[in-house]
Amino acid sequence: MSRAHETGVVEVVRFLIRTAITALGVLLVAYLGFIGIQGVGPGQPFSWAVFGVACVFAIVLGLVNAIVKPIVKVLTLPITILSLGLFSLVVNLAMFYLAAAFLPISIDRGFLLTALAAIIVAVFSGVADGLTKREK
Repeated sequence: MSRAHETGVVEVVRFLIRTAITALGVLLVAYLGFIGIQGVGPGQPFSWAVFGVACVFAIVLGLVNAIVKPIVKVLTLPITILSLGLFSLVVNLAMFYLAAAFLPISIDRGFLLTALAAIIVAVFSGVADGLTKREK
């Protein structure tokens, strides 16, 4: 196997691990009742179909964070500086809302629950990024 092929396989595995860990965070907030995914809630049994929806949401959230978030962060830089960085939480919440708009996920449980859900998913995503960091 060539070196380039090995590197490609490793990158795909890293992507799958990051997606799965972020999807676990999405499932956690869904089972806690912070967001709504069809067939998920407190006391509901696990379903692979729901895990698939959570994985798709994790991928869409990653795409939104990679494409839209840098532009929004540059545009909101002055207010982020004035708020000592607290406005970045609002930007993260907006990206969460935007990603949820593409999928059958309801985030109409209230602002605070959705904000808490976005923070929990961001923590899971950060842990996933830390665990799959490239060695230099």
